[in-house]
Amino acid sequence: MTDNRALPQTQQHIRFSVDSATNALNTITYEHHEIHAGSSFTANYTVELGNGAVIDILVVTPNTTKWAHMVYSLICELETDFKFYEGPTTTNDGTGLTEFNRNRNSSTAATTVVSYTPTIAGGAEGTLIRQKHFGSGKADGAEGHDVHEFILKQNTKYLFRITNGTASNNWISFILNWYEHTNK
Repeated sequence: MTDNRALPQTQQHIRFSVDSATNALNTITYEHHEIHAGSSFTANYTVELGNGAVIDILVVTPNTTKWAHMVYSLICELETDFKFYEGPTTTNDGTGLTEFNRNRNSSTAATTVVSYTPTIAGGAEGTLIRQKHFGSGKADGAEGHDVHEFILKQNTKYLFRITNGTASNNWISFILNWYEHTNK
């Protein structure tokens, strides 16, 4: 264990933990730390989409300097089209999804709001940030996720649009994971 009193003032926040059995240095990722701190959240939505049907998921960030650092995951039974937009215009933000703190002992609530079936003003989906197509030949499903987080802009709406690419019913599961952090 390092004696932090001997470190310069700017380095005193660094702490090390060593496993007593192996003397291995113990570390966790920053994202994992945010779970422990009670600042990490999750929301998900599962639906069976009919022929060519669409489900929209809306994310609204607060007008604060606490920013959402978000990753998503999409699991589909059959061929599916996925689009991620910034700045859609909505006339109704839809039905809220339950957001869970990933530290189940924390009472901290998310400031980012997630909903489904918002009403998007005609042709006002916003700026297309990402588009992916999952599945193959209108038969096979897939799982896709973005391992690289997006730091969402404050006071902004984001639209995740998922479209069934088949004539058959298609089970879709969409998962959002994020932590909320204020830059130093």
